[in-house]
Amino acid sequence: MNLAYKVTGDQENIIISLSRESVDQKALEKLLDYLELESIRRRSQLTEPDAESLTSDVKQAAWQKVKSLF
Repeated sequence: MNLAYKVTGDQENIIISLSRESVDQKALEKLLDYLELESIRRRSQLTEPDAESLTSDVKQAAWQKVKSLF
């Protein structure tokens, strides 16, 4: 058994207990952010063409807001 962490859970949750001494909090936050983004990505039904179109729309809208500065 690894003493740095313990994984338990039930039907709905995974519970991870970590030793404070064994984990850098900033690194842990980055890992959790990554896991959250991966969860969102897995559930997303956005297709690549839709993403490209959305990107184009955002770029165009951003340019419309800042073009007067140039």
